[in-house]
Amino acid sequence: MASIKAESNGDILTVYILELRLLDEITIQGVFKDIMAVLEKTQEPNLLIDFRRVNFMSSSALGMLIRVHKKCKEFKIAMKLSNISPNIREVFKITGLEKIFDIYDDAADAQEAFKKGHMFFRK
Repeated sequence: MASIKAESNGDILTVYILELRLLDEITIQGVFKDIMAVLEKTQEPNLLIDFRRVNFMSSSALGMLIRVHKKCKEFKIAMKLSNISPNIREVFKITGLEKIFDIYDDAADAQEAFKKGHMFFRK
């Protein structure tokens, strides 16, 4: 089973995390590998990661998101997160990661923010 689903509208690559729980290393590494495979092929200047299905995340999953964020900077891709459950969002607040990531309540708000904000242009 695929761990993500990716869709593009030309400017924004939306990656839906299909896993319900990002707890074990095998699942987390699978999600990271799948996101990296899509990022390496994409030409979109923006990445939106949608967590609407995710109920639980471990600290290792947070580390994986930091690695994705670093890759996005390297590739000059703007990254935003959306649809994070209130319990997981609290973990982002406690760990200070809410200051690193642009987090939106839903995908529509994040997409609108991409349109309003500065967009990177890929080579």
